[in-house]
Amino acid sequence: MKLKLIQCEAPCSDRRCRGSILAPSNRTGSLPRPTTEVLKQATEFIEQYYVHINRANTDAHATRLAEVTACIETTGTYRLTEAELSYGAKLAWRNAPRCIGRIQWSKLQLFDARNVRNTRGMLEAVCKHLLYATNKGNIRSAITVFPPRTDGQHDYRVWNTTLIKYAGYEQEDGTIIGDPASVEFTKICLKLGWRGPGGRFDILPLILQANGEDPEWFDIPEECAMEVKLSHPEFDWFAEFGLRWYAVPAVSNMMLDVGGLEFTACPFNGWYMSTEIGARNLCDTYRYNLMETTATKMGLDTTSNMTLWKDKALVETNLAVLHSFQKAQVTITDHHSASESFITHMRNEQATRGGCPADWVWIVPPMSGSVCPVFHQEMLYYSLKPSYEYQEPAWKTHLWRNRPVDSGQVTSKKTFKEVAEAVRFVARLMIRALSKRFKATILYATETGRSKNYAERIHRMFSTAFNAKLLCMDEYDVANLEHEALLLVVASTFGNGDPPDNGLSFARYIMEKAKEEQRKMDSIVRRNSEIDCESTSEHLSCEKFCDQPVRIAPRKILRMNSVTSMDEPTYMLSNVRYAVFGLGSSAYPNFCAFGHAVDELLETLGAERLLEIGEGDELGGQEIAFKKWAQETFKVACENFCIGSDVNIDNVTASISMPDAAWSAEKYRVIAADYQANPPDLCRTLSRLHGKAVLPCRFKSRTDLLNSLSRRSTILVKLDTQDQEEFAYEPGDHVAIYPANDKDLVDRILRRIAHEKSPDVVVKVDRHEAKITELGTVRTWVPHDRLPHCSIRYALLHLLDITSTPSPMFLKTLSMHARSPLEQKQLSTLGELLEEHSEQRTTDKGSAVYDEWLYSSFPNLAEILEAFPTLRVPASLLLTLLPLLRPRYYSISSSPQMHPGDVHITVAVVQYKSKASGAIHRGVCSTWLDALSADDIVPAFIRKAPSFHMPKDQSAPMVLVGPGTGIAPFRSFWQQRQYDRYQEAIDQSDADKDGRFGDVTLVFGCRHSKLDNIYKEEKMTAKEEGVLTDVWTAYSREVHLPKTYVQDLLRKNSQKVYETVCGGKGHVYVCGDVTMAAGVRVTIETIIAKHGEMSEEKAKKLIERLKDENRYHEDIFGITLRTAEATEKLRELKQRTEKNDKTAAEELASLRMGYFLRRETVIRHRTVSENPETSVNGSNLNNNGRERKLSDPPPYRSRPLHTY
Repeated sequence: MKLKLIQCEAPCSDRRCRGSILAPSNRTGSLPRPTTEVLKQATEFIEQYYVHINRANTDAHATRLAEVTACIETTGTYRLTEAELSYGAKLAWRNAPRCIGRIQWSKLQLFDARNVRNTRGMLEAVCKHLLYATNKGNIRSAITVFPPRTDGQHDYRVWNTTLIKYAGYEQEDGTIIGDPASVEFTKICLKLGWRGPGGRFDILPLILQANGEDPEWFDIPEECAMEVKLSHPEFDWFAEFGLRWYAVPAVSNMMLDVGGLEFTACPFNGWYMSTEIGARNLCDTYRYNLMETTATKMGLDTTSNMTLWKDKALVETNLAVLHSFQKAQVTITDHHSASESFITHMRNEQATRGGCPADWVWIVPPMSGSVCPVFHQEMLYYSLKPSYEYQEPAWKTHLWRNRPVDSGQVTSKKTFKEVAEAVRFVARLMIRALSKRFKATILYATETGRSKNYAERIHRMFSTAFNAKLLCMDEYDVANLEHEALLLVVASTFGNGDPPDNGLSFARYIMEKAKEEQRKMDSIVRRNSEIDCESTSEHLSCEKFCDQPVRIAPRKILRMNSVTSMDEPTYMLSNVRYAVFGLGSSAYPNFCAFGHAVDELLETLGAERLLEIGEGDELGGQEIAFKKWAQETFKVACENFCIGSDVNIDNVTASISMPDAAWSAEKYRVIAADYQANPPDLCRTLSRLHGKAVLPCRFKSRTDLLNSLSRRSTILVKLDTQDQEEFAYEPGDHVAIYPANDKDLVDRILRRIAHEKSPDVVVKVDRHEAKITELGTVRTWVPHDRLPHCSIRYALLHLLDITSTPSPMFLKTLSMHARSPLEQKQLSTLGELLEEHSEQRTTDKGSAVYDEWLYSSFPNLAEILEAFPTLRVPASLLLTLLPLLRPRYYSISSSPQMHPGDVHITVAVVQYKSKASGAIHRGVCSTWLDALSADDIVPAFIRKAPSFHMPKDQSAPMVLVGPGTGIAPFRSFWQQRQYDRYQEAIDQSDADKDGRFGDVTLVFGCRHSKLDNIYKEEKMTAKEEGVLTDVWTAYSREVHLPKTYVQDLLRKNSQKVYETVCGGKGHVYVCGDVTMAAGVRVTIETIIAKHGEMSEEKAKKLIERLKDENRYHEDIFGITLRTAEATEKLRELKQRTEKNDKTAAEELASLRMGYFLRRETVIRHRTVSENPETSVNGSNLNNNGRERKLSDPPPYRSRPLHTY
C-alpha cells in the first residue's frame, strides 16, 4: 500500500526558482499556526500514521482522530503519542530533499524530551543524545525532541547551529583564529560570559533556551564531544597541521514540523560524508581555507589553475579525513558510496511511494561530481510533510527579559567556576538518572509459565538500568514494534515447533511483515534469513528455522558497525536491537523452533541482534544457559546504550542467580477473608487465572480399553459439553482439561506449612507496598490479586502446581526457611546459591547438581518438604510463588456430528516408580480422570489444531500413522468419514460413493494383539464399511513374531505410501511420541528417495514442501520422563558439546532427529512406560491391572548430595 503523501507549498514561484538558496524558509516569525491549519495537518498526519501501521479506517483510527480533534478545538493544540512522534521524525528525514543519506531514515532513534521544563533538563537530554550517538565511534543517528511551540512566546531553542562546533575568534586586524563560519555565534557566546582559550579548535558552549526564558550557556562535557585527529596515510607532515574534527554532526537549529505541531528545538544527527569535512569545512575559502597550504606542502605549482593543484590538494585532504576517521574507528562514508546508496534509495522510494523529493544542487557531492551517479540523475525538488524547516537564528528573534542582548553582561550571576562545577555535577547525574530512560521491552510466550518466570527475572535485572516493561506477546501492541529501542524475547516452543497460544498473533505478524519486506526488496540483495513468501498454508510453521547445526562454539556478540551497514536498504526494524532466549526440549527434532523463528524473523526485518540466541533445554542445563545468556545480554545492552558509569554491572548480573528479591516473609501476609466461602464457580476462577474461556463439562463415563491381563491402563473418557457453543470442534482438535491434584498429596504438604489457622479457612493474601502521598511515603497493605480469596487447601487442590519439581529459584527461596544449617546448605546447593568447599561463586556446579538430582528423582513438592524435616514453609510463599496448575491437552477421539454434545478422549493412566527414591508418581490429569464419577464437573476448553484437520478435499487419500494412544485423533477421523458417507448415501443414493471419498490407510502399532490393540472392533467395522481402506497393525511384543514397528510397515508397503504421497496429492498424518514421529518422517523420506529416484536431500525438501502445503501433519506428544539410557545419552552428549566436541555435536543433532532414540524408551502424557524399570511393580496392581490404593506412600528419601 502506498502512503498518502502530504505535500506543502513548493519553495518556487512561477517566475523564479529558489531551489539553490542556502536556507529557504516556508515559515517565518514565531506566531502559532491557526487552529484550522493545525487540525487540517493533524488529520492528514494521523491518517498517514494509521496507514503506515495498517490500521487505517479502523475503530482505533477513528477514536484517535476524534480525540485529537476534540483537543485541538478546545486548546488549539494536542500531544502526539511517542510512537506517532517517532514515526513523524523518521518520515521528516525520509522527506528531507537535501539529505543524501536518507536510506537510513528508519534507523533514527527518538529521545522524547517533551517533559523537560528548564535548561538544565535540556543539557542532560543533549548530553545523553551525544553519548548515545557517539557510541565510541560507531555513530548512530538520533533526534531529541523538546516541547513544541505554543503561543510563540515560550519556545524552546538550541541557539547553536550544530551541537558541536568550533569557535571563530575575530582579531583586531580582521584575521580569524578558528572557524570563520562561527564568528558571529562566538561573539554571542562571549557576550553571555563564556571565555574560550582562543585556539583554532575550541568547542563552543551550548546555549540553551527553555520556555521562552533568557538562554544559559554550558560547556559540553569532554566525554560527550569525541574528536578525531587528522593525519595522512602517506604525508607525515599533514599531522603537523594539528587538525582535528568532531565525530558527530548534529544539526540543532532546524524545526521539526509534524502533524501541525512545530518543534523548535530538535537536534538530530547522522554521520559524516568525508567531503563535508575535507572539501567544505577545511578547504572552502570562507572556512579554514587549507587548500593552498596543503598544495604548497605537496610541492604543487599554485601559480596557475592549469596545474589542477586545487583538485589534487582537495583529493589528498579528503583522503586524510577518510584515513583518520577509519583509523580512529569512527563512522564515515565517502561521497561515491553515499551517491550509490542514494540512487538505491530513490529507486526504493519510486517503487513504494511513487517518488522521492531531492534537491540536485545539494545532493551532488562538492567534488568529483560527474563521476558520481547522482550527477546524471534527474531529480524533482518538492516539499512533503512532516519536514525539517529552517528557522531564523534564535539570537535574532529572542526578546530579552532581563537585559538587552548587547549589554555585555553575563546571563547568570554564577561565576565561571560555579557554572563549570554545575556542569560536571549535572553530567554525573545524567549518567545515573537518564540512563533509565532507555526503554527495554521484554516479551514472553509460554504454555507452562516457565518463560514468564524467566522474563520476570530479566525484567528485574534490566529495571536497574533501563525503563523496562514486561508484556506477554498477546498483550503487546505490534504497532509499537518498529519504535522499540531494545527488545528482549523469551519464547517457549510448544509441541514439535509450534508457538504457544499466547505467541501466535505476534508470530503471525512478524512472519507477514518479513514476507512483505522480502517482496519489497526483491530487487535488492536479501538478508541472511529467507522466508518462503509463496507458502499458502494457514498453519504457522517454525520448523524451517531449525535447519542449522548444533552450536558448539561460545556465543559471540554480533555487532553491526554503521560503517558497513550504512549502504544497506531500509528495513522496518532497522533501529531495533534485540536478543532472544528460546526454551524447549532437545528430545524434539525442532528444538527451540519458535525462539529461532523469532530470532531470524527479527533479523530479516532489519533489527540488530545483540547476541546469538540462547537455548534452554529442559532435559538439562536450562538454568545455566539462561543465566549466562541473561548476564551477557545485560552487559552488551549496557555497552550498546552507553550505560555503566553508575551501574554496577557485575552486581546486577550476579543478581540473576539470587532468590526472588521481590519476595520476603515481611512483604506478604495471609489473613482470614471477610467472606468465608471458596469461589462457587471453579471454571470462572480458572478463566480469570489463565486468560482462557474455561467452561464446565460433565463426566459421563470411562471405559477400559485394554485387556484385563494388561499391567497398564488406557481408558476412553466421555464428556458431556452440555451443548455449549464454545465447545465446537473439528476432528483433529484438542481438548484442554484442568485437573485437580491428589488429595493425599495436598494433605502431606499441608502438614509442613507454617500457618496458625486451619487450611480450610478462606484467606486472602496482602502485599506490603510503599505509596507516595501528599504527606510523604506511606507503607500500607494492598491486595495481592494473583489468587482469589480461598482456603489454602482449595488453592493447593485446584489452582497450584504441586507435582512438578520446583525450580532452582524456588529452592533458593525455600532454603531460607530451613532451620537446620545443613539442610539450608543442601537446598542452596541445589538452587545454585551456595557451594560446598568453595568461597567463590561457581553456579555452573550448582546447576549441574540440580539437573542430576532432577533427572534421577523427579521429586514433587511434598517429597522435598519431607526430605528436609526442618523446613516450615510460610503459606504466603506457596500462594505467591508456586506456579499455576496448567491444563493437560488431549487429542479428541470423537466426531462432533456422530456424537453431538460429546467429547471423547483416549487417556493412558500414567504411573511410574522413581529410580532413585522408589516413590510412586502418578500423572495428575490421567489419575484424576480415572477416579471421577458420573456428572462430576470437568473444567475444559477447546484448542484448535488447524494444521491437523482432515483435508477439505474429501477425495484426497490419507495415510494415518498412530501407534498406541497416537490412534486417538484418528478415531475422530474415521467416525467423521462414517458420518459423511452416511449423509452422502442419504442425499445421493445413486452417487458414486467410491469416487467421492479418497482411500484411508491406518497404520497402527501396539505390543500384543490381545492385550492392547485398542478400538479393534471399531477398526474392523470401519474397514468392513469401506471407511478405512487398509488397516496395518505392527506388534512389537507378539509371541513367536519378530518385533515390528509402524516404520517397518511403511517400508513394507512403500509403493502405496509413495503413490499416496506423491501421486494422488495425498495427506500423511502422524500422531505419537517424538521418537516415533522422527522415525516415520525419515522412513517416508527414504521411500520417496527410492521410488522417486532422487537424493535424500531432495526427498527431505519435498517433505518440507508438503508441510508448507499442509499435507504432512504431525501431532506429537509431550515427554515427561525418559528412561535412564536415553536421558543419559542426551545429557552426556550435551556436556561434551559444551566442551566444543564436534563429534558430540553431530551425534546430538542426529539424536534430536530421532535416529538413536529407542522407540520403547519414552513415557508420554498419553501412555504408560513400556520399560519395566520405570513401571509400577506388579505387587501394586490388582488382578485386572487397575492400580491398587497405596494407603501409606513410601516416604521420599533424598540421595546424599555428595554422591552427585
